[in-house]
Amino acid sequence: MSSRSSSPAQSPTPAQAPASPRPLEANFLGALTDLPGVGPARAAALGRLGIANLRDLLYLLPAGAREWPAVIPTTEALACEGRWVRVRGKITASHRSRFGGKRSVVRATLEDASGKLEALWFNQPWVIDRVVVGEEVDFCGQLVKARSGLALSSPRIGHGEHALPEPGLVEPAYPSCEGLGAETVGKLCRLVAERFGPGLGEPLPDAVLAELDLPALSQAVQNVHLPRSLPAFEAGRRRLALEPLLGVQARLHERRAGRGGGRARAASVDDALHAELVSRFPFQLTGDQSQVVHELRRDLGRRVPMRRLLQGEVGSGKTAMALYAAMAVIENDGQVALMAPTELLAEQHYYGTREMCEAYGIEVALLTGSVPKDERRYLLTRLARGELQLLIGTHALFSKSVRFRRLDLVVIDEQHRFGVDQRAAIAGKGLDVHLLLMTATPIPRTLALSVYGDLEISTLRELPPGRGSVTTRWLKPEQVREVSALLAARMEAGEQVFWVCPRIGSEEGISRTAAAERRYEQALQSPLSTYGVELVHGRVPPVERAHRLDRFRRGEVGMLVATTVIEVGVDVPSATVMVIENAERLGLAQLHQLRGRVGRGPLDSQCFLIGDEKAAERFLLLERSNDGFELAEADLAQRGMGDLAGVRQSGANFEGLSDPERDVDLVLAARDLMRTRPDLRASYLRARGGPQTP
Repeated sequence: MSSRSSSPAQSPTPAQAPASPRPLEANFLGALTDLPGVGPARAAALGRLGIANLRDLLYLLPAGAREWPAVIPTTEALACEGRWVRVRGKITASHRSRFGGKRSVVRATLEDASGKLEALWFNQPWVIDRVVVGEEVDFCGQLVKARSGLALSSPRIGHGEHALPEPGLVEPAYPSCEGLGAETVGKLCRLVAERFGPGLGEPLPDAVLAELDLPALSQAVQNVHLPRSLPAFEAGRRRLALEPLLGVQARLHERRAGRGGGRARAASVDDALHAELVSRFPFQLTGDQSQVVHELRRDLGRRVPMRRLLQGEVGSGKTAMALYAAMAVIENDGQVALMAPTELLAEQHYYGTREMCEAYGIEVALLTGSVPKDERRYLLTRLARGELQLLIGTHALFSKSVRFRRLDLVVIDEQHRFGVDQRAAIAGKGLDVHLLLMTATPIPRTLALSVYGDLEISTLRELPPGRGSVTTRWLKPEQVREVSALLAARMEAGEQVFWVCPRIGSEEGISRTAAAERRYEQALQSPLSTYGVELVHGRVPPVERAHRLDRFRRGEVGMLVATTVIEVGVDVPSATVMVIENAERLGLAQLHQLRGRVGRGPLDSQCFLIGDEKAAERFLLLERSNDGFELAEADLAQRGMGDLAGVRQSGANFEGLSDPERDVDLVLAARDLMRTRPDLRASYLRARGGPQTP
């Protein structure tokens, strides 16, 4: 891909900003097939990337950009672990091997005057035809750890007529999909930027652009798709990233302002019913839970539809709050939908609430993609008749065949995994339904005020009394054997252990030792097998996965080896040890969530983070604090929104924004502009066709 000579991003000039704001899309909604080389098939492929017209191409944000490095000797490259390096030499060996069905790996060895370096390509069998022994080539890629040492992971190959770009050139990283390569997407983006970019109007005043240090849109699209330098690319990226944020904040403002009335059915909870509902729980509510119940009771009793976000520490009792709201609605002759992002979490909600629901005459059912057709048909018939009061499920609830007699409340767990459009789809199965969103990912206050500005926010910080402490310790990979003796002692005492690996099998990465299947095999061959070992990951069929989890939950096995599928929804009070291998591959949010799987009973627990030094700062934060809210604020201060922000919503609040988490200042600026500039707000609402509801 081509680039331009290096120069700084241009500052906006008065001529680049019109006197009054105007919609951006008017002249750029042309058909993709108007572009040379784009027929119906390629237009359909672009559609799979969310690109429907020329404007979408113009505003498409690359994931990032790289400056092509200069060639260095292989010995120098071997000192650059984790970096993008470029080497040149002769291919002295190449080989392709297959394993596990269609999975494969291509290996090639490149030698120069200083030494040699191995390159690996996973599941790219065609590469074997491009790595011919005896040829002089360039390899450019990231240097990572492999079984045999350091290796280049899926490097780009340059030789002959297909030389790699010259050092110093800047290349944006575009998305790809089946039938459409990243290079083609980039070529089309450059074409549209050259043809239409100079004619883009700028809806923001000069003063706003100057304050945020941003170029005008016309310059921004040039900086992004035809970058002259990395600083110019970043300046353009930030200006384009601001666009969807402005649209989001305009809609948030309108939604909140437009909720003065509504047609929701009020679920009245008088003092007698409230006392009855609280008495159903086999524990006393914490102070935080009592406050949240008060807020839910007030919201549900109104005709204005509730829009509330419940955030809480891992294990703070969010599900109990959702069950209180559900029972309140059901006692008022309404129906409730509870939606979770995974089958595992949906199953845990179902099995965790079924006993209480059935004890009080509440019919509850589980609907996932694994439910057999006949059972599904029977379930949906009863739902439409109103015979089922509570339906728990996954994305299967979006189906048109799912019809409620009177849906009054929707509860969405792990809400950051669903988008605005998805929330609207499930809420649209009723009339102005109440909506309760839940997350175990604590949200920093600044972020909550800006991103979730249209929602009321409830918080659970208090954990139920009588729980043991959780101590976190970071170990380097070579210290992993230190854990074994502790595990045996804990399981001998009747306690249980989680061992988490980010990957399922060795084919998914470079190192075998960190794969769940490999760890499971090792555990079976070790003294730990005496206490029983089970394996759970995403490829295990749902029925078998549920069986294995039930065995662990009942204490029939002492150790569960798993991937991050057990991140949420698995509650085993006798589990006191969590081992997380390759922890550097996970963010703070996931690590904190996984740690929350232990410490749910009266015994003290331990969490071992086994990971590389490159994540030392993250690990030390977790060693120091068990407070998810403190971690969220620390992460926000250090790295922008960070992993704990939990706001990346595919196809949702941040449509078209590649990474909102690094642009906190833009989020806040967009919020303030939409609050203080009605003219700008109207412009962005017109451009998007008005606010979405919920």
